[in-house]
Amino acid sequence: MTEDDSSPRQPAVPRPAADSAEAAAQPAVPPPPADPAEAAGHPEEPAAPAHGGAATPAATVATTTTETPGAYRFDRLGAVVAIGGALLALIAAAAFVAVVRDDDDDLRIFGAINLVGIGITLLAASAAVTVAAIVSARSNSRRTRFLACAIGGALVFVVPAILMALSVLLSVAVAWRGALLSVPTTVFALWTFRRMQRNRRPPWWLILVAFAWGLLVASYFSQMVEVMLHTVVTAEVPPGTATIIAHSAAAAFPEELVKGAGVAAVVLLAWRRVDGMLGGIVVGACVGLGFQFAESISYMTQNFDAVLYQHWYRQVTGLLVSHATYTGIIGAGVGLATQLNSWPRRVTCAASGFAFAVAAHLVWDICAMGHFYWESDDPTIQLFVAQPVNLLVLKGPAFAVLLFLVVLALRRETRSLHRQLRAEAADPTGAVTPAEVSVLLDAPRRFMMRLHTLLWESPAAYRRIKRLHAAQLDLAFARWRRERGEPQPPSTEEALRQLILELKTEAPAPDAPSASRRGERHPAQVAP
Repeated sequence: MTEDDSSPRQPAVPRPAADSAEAAAQPAVPPPPADPAEAAGHPEEPAAPAHGGAATPAATVATTTTETPGAYRFDRLGAVVAIGGALLALIAAAAFVAVVRDDDDDLRIFGAINLVGIGITLLAASAAVTVAAIVSARSNSRRTRFLACAIGGALVFVVPAILMALSVLLSVAVAWRGALLSVPTTVFALWTFRRMQRNRRPPWWLILVAFAWGLLVASYFSQMVEVMLHTVVTAEVPPGTATIIAHSAAAAFPEELVKGAGVAAVVLLAWRRVDGMLGGIVVGACVGLGFQFAESISYMTQNFDAVLYQHWYRQVTGLLVSHATYTGIIGAGVGLATQLNSWPRRVTCAASGFAFAVAAHLVWDICAMGHFYWESDDPTIQLFVAQPVNLLVLKGPAFAVLLFLVVLALRRETRSLHRQLRAEAADPTGAVTPAEVSVLLDAPRRFMMRLHTLLWESPAAYRRIKRLHAAQLDLAFARWRRERGEPQPPSTEEALRQLILELKTEAPAPDAPSASRRGERHPAQVAP
């Protein structure tokens, strides 16, 4: 968080720290199922036969879908709770040191508040463990036990979450002009990183969850732990080069640690929505953008000229190349680790991403605190020339690495999806036809097909084709996860095939005449 000032931050103002176009546009329509109940896909009715196998009784399918380890992953939930507990333990340790050392009155009061909040959290944890144990002893349902553990774990962190939210709200109230200026740029950056996933974009709720971790959890953790470290460095380390390095490390390590923990938590919980390196990059970048928003407004507490300067510096020229880049690289390592089967290789990937992010962060902080960069006496040159050049030279290499990882991850993902879609197209069920494979792997063609459907047919037809493409790509991702040996409900692929066939058999909506009824040619039928 340390940028261009050599003095540690004070806590007085809490800082949140197809192959032919015609064939692709008109997907092959397989014959409808003989059993209407099967086509409706009601869970209480007999499910579709397993792919290439015999029919499965309804009770068996229901039990498998509900009780399978692939549907309710206690290991992932436990890992997320452990991550949250470790972060709270670090906050408690920093708060305890702040109270004992008594170097700063504001920091001591803030530490005491944190100790009280963590004490309440421990009482809530004891109650949650007791309730979860009682529910687990009385219920044989894996789903019930999972929900009890998940709800109990969430309730444990209610008090810390309230403190984090109050801290951010206080900062926004103090720097409301900077917060308002930062909203449009932050939304644009979130939109940009989300669009990097061309094959299957994550839902907005996942983007906002990752952003909230950076905004609330990472900034609050930094506010307590990092400020405490800065205070200790100021009191114990003599001025000079050692102080610059110590202050830089006190900023880089805690910030990347808590942001990386957020990436891991989101990836573990949203494992069906985050696939590989590319998904991890997007989640990591969104966590970083949340932290960048909180950090920016912590510097925008002075007059409006200073607010404009900080906005230009942190929300315009430095928005994509700062925390979004560092945490995006951590996300690349975490995302790739989820696709590996060997624990040593998983740890190596995740640790490598973290180490690179910390190193890049340290380089910038050391140069910023030591003023080892170009500075001009002319304010205009400093603002519009020197500052962007400094960012390009010192942060540009890390951003270039991030872009390289995005291209590499996208190519790897596209090749894997192409293999899975071709294998699915060879199956006689008709969920994916050979003519649809090339369209599904081409985001611009998918967009143009949906746009043509909206303009030439009806909104209902547009929604149908959008759902169809999403279900077909979800099927390819599900096949890819199965190929890698990842646990998932065995009925996942069959449910997606059933949904695809239902979408293909739906008739065009009667509320708007289609292009064929108007005697016109559909744009996708016109040769390029």
